[in-house]
Amino acid sequence: MKWTPARIGFMATDRFKNYPTLVSVRRLGWSCLFTLGALFLAQPSVSQEPYRIGSDDVIEIKFWQDPTLNASIRIREDGKITLDIIGEIIAAGLTESELQDNIVRLISRVNRNISQATVRVVQYNNQRVFVTGEALKPGKFTFERIPDLWTLINEAGGPTPIGDLSRVRIIRGGAEAGKVEEVDVAGLLASGNAAKLPKIRAGDTIEILKSFGGVERATITRPTAGLKNVFYIIGEVKNPGAHPLEANVDVLDAIALAGGPSTTADLKTVRVLTKDGPYSQTLTFNAESYAKNGKPVRYILRPEDTIILPGRGGERGGVLGLGRISDYVALASGIASVSLLLRRR
Repeated sequence: MKWTPARIGFMATDRFKNYPTLVSVRRLGWSCLFTLGALFLAQPSVSQEPYRIGSDDVIEIKFWQDPTLNASIRIREDGKITLDIIGEIIAAGLTESELQDNIVRLISRVNRNISQATVRVVQYNNQRVFVTGEALKPGKFTFERIPDLWTLINEAGGPTPIGDLSRVRIIRGGAEAGKVEEVDVAGLLASGNAAKLPKIRAGDTIEILKSFGGVERATITRPTAGLKNVFYIIGEVKNPGAHPLEANVDVLDAIALAGGPSTTADLKTVRVLTKDGPYSQTLTFNAESYAKNGKPVRYILRPEDTIILPGRGGERGGVLGLGRISDYVALASGIASVSLLLRRR
């Protein structure tokens, strides 16, 4: 083939005919990249609001031009502080930089050599939260920014063995003083809904309540997989035996479902046997006190719990001819043994 200038020009044109398109694509790519970069740089940085000083906080003021003026001061309840040269000045509600600018502006009128000051909060006493009840390290906790409820409980060492995280009480302070909320912390954490924990504010009190009957929380919160969804009730009730267990049924509900107590029932010493692996825990419940004033706290029945309602003063008769607590325990043991044999078969 003869390579004429026309042929060479044709091949060159054919080879690079897409070159303008490639250049356009590259230019478009660089343009998009620079545009995205500009947008990224133009985005405002997400930062928290600077801390605003509050009453009872302790601040440290330093004047490097005259260290003799340095001071460590607690903010008074009225939100003010007093400096030797300038007298009273409002501090509460200001940021560190705002307060130091005000101090320099006022002090420079008296001493023109002072043109700079540094203000730093060394104790965040205004941002205080109290943790009480069944916490390993209860007390007052202060923060620059108050963390979430679960973090606060851990700051207090976590719950004691008988602390019930399904009933954590929040007693509001400040503008909502006296308002009480009860939170199922354990339930929200277990279901992955920690974000739904209520926000804690300065002045709030977190109270971890005691588990029902003082039973260790590991006993009450054990899994119930494999257990039959029934409860047993024996003793001084009108319809003893096994009953279907519905959600959120407590001891009083169970007694009502069993037809109510007999005339000889002792509601002050109701006992609940709740299964814990190969063992059982016995809880004592004053149903009479609960009916009158709501104390002690509710105990929600678990599958295969057994409620024992004794008679007053060891009276016999009434229900199944049982009166003494030993009779109930014997019957409960018999029920457990029969249930175990049936399962094995």
